[in-house]
Amino acid sequence: MNYSDSQQLESYVPVYDVAPDEWEQARPFIVEQLKKLATAINIREIGWFLDEELLSGKAFIPGLNNAAGDGTSQQYRSILRKVIVFPGLVVGVNTQPHGLIVDANFSLIQMYAAATDAIGFTGEPIPNGTDTIFYNATDVVITVAANYDRAFCTIEYIQEL
Repeated sequence: MNYSDSQQLESYVPVYDVAPDEWEQARPFIVEQLKKLATAINIREIGWFLDEELLSGKAFIPGLNNAAGDGTSQQYRSILRKVIVFPGLVVGVNTQPHGLIVDANFSLIQMYAAATDAIGFTGEPIPNGTDTIFYNATDVVITVAANYDRAFCTIEYIQEL
């Protein structure tokens, strides 16, 4: 059974029901199937959202032109994730240190937040029509039009070009 190139970037675990009868042919077949299984499992998004830097389970190819010509522009980069906990948000500007190394190699992939009002039983995604979010070298900055009891900002990024 041939492994299709179209399956190379799919995250589904391939199903195989026929292996060679002879061990000499079966062994490389089984090894190849185990590699495919490991790859399919490892590229799944990891469901942990923690307040520390961890792998998200995602990979990214930024497609940047590499002036050095060493071929690294098409290498997979691991996407990292970190959750920044805001103990509460008050009307106006709120800052919280993110603890990330933001330098020339840092590239933001995705950033979003959600705020909860535990007393009013409401919540808001951020950004939205009135509330904004951004980061700088040291902090995550959220500006809101209402008070919230807690908020969580999720940042996904790569640390290499």
